[in-house]
Order: sequence, then C-alpha cells, then structure tokens
Amino acid sequence: MHISRPIRWLAVTLAILVGLSFGFYHFGLDWQNEPFCHKQIMMGFLTWMDANGMHSTDDNNPFPNVGGVGRDSLAAIHKEMGEGMAWTQDYRYVPGLRQDDPGDLVLMYFDRPTRWTAHILPPTIFSAKEWIVIPVDFASFGSRAPLGPGENSERVSAEEFKQRLKKTIDYIRTQQRPNWQTIVAEQTKFLESVDQADR
Repeated sequence: MHISRPIRWLAVTLAILVGLSFGFYHFGLDWQNEPFCHKQIMMGFLTWMDANGMHSTDDNNPFPNVGGVGRDSLAAIHKEMGEGMAWTQDYRYVPGLRQDDPGDLVLMYFDRPTRWTAHILPPTIFSAKEWIVIPVDFASFGSRAPLGPGENSERVSAEEFKQRLKKTIDYIRTQQRPNWQTIVAEQTKFLESVDQADR
C-alpha cells in the first residue's frame, strides 16, 4: 500500500510536535522545589485563631508561638491543615508575630531559592531562582503593595529576603515577644547559613 506524500509529511510533523512537547514537559520545566498552596496556609492560620477563641477579624491576634521554636509552633495548625503537614519540611516559620505587626515582616519562608512563584504553574528551567516569603499580611491584607508576585506570598531576590528576615528578627527582639531569645537565635542561625552559602 502506497502512503501519499502529504500524509507522510503530516505524520512526521505530528511525531516531531509530540516529541518536542514531551521533551519540553520533562526537560524544559522545573518540577523541583514546588511550594505548597499558600492560600491554604493562610486559611490554616485564620482557622486556628478561630478555634482558639480569637476572632480572625481582630488585628492583634498572635500567630502560634510554642516555646519560640519554628517547627513546633507551625505544628500547632496541624488540625486546621487536615493533619497533612509534610509540606512543612520545605518551610521555616517565624514565631512571635501578630496580625497587627507591619505587613512586610516575614511570617514564613520557603527554605531555599526556587524558580516557582506559586504551586499552580511550573516554571521553565530558564527562570531565575529566588526566595518565597509569606508576609504577616499574606500580601493581601492592608494597603501595602506586594513587592513581588505570588499566591498570598512574595517572590523576592536573595538580598531582599535577607533584609526582610533581618528586619523581622530585629523587630521581634526589640518588641521582646514571648520566647524572643529562642526565636532570634533560630532565625539568625538560618540567616547566617544563607550568608555562608552566598559567599
């Protein structure tokens, strides 16, 4: 049976397009270091406040602070997150903050640079790696304009990340929030590790 030339060209063109699509999907997109849903994290904190007798609409509610230890404090919202807390392995949490603190202070951050901006759209391997911070105002409350794109978060440069985390550490120290010594020590240690890695 003889296949006409146009059909052969069509088959070859389709094969090339499928191959290119497959290659781009597997090798052109960065599937590593995907963040969790930050809207879900925000709702977890607000639900935790309601469950603990606070009203999420009040401005002065404290975020969880269990002995000033980030991981233990973040674990306080496990019920509100449906008990699924595997995502916390990729994040650092800064205890000692309240809803009425300056909105640009860092409540949480992805613990390494990533090409992702939000969990919904994989970036290409050509995107620059930056840091993701979840600020106190979740980049959506108040009048402050977010400094970068994100889903209730901000994607920022390494320099901006370090400045913001240092500002947050200094704020907690000067406000002498509960367990501030532990908080400052833990966050300063991480900040110093980032400085070491940048050298």
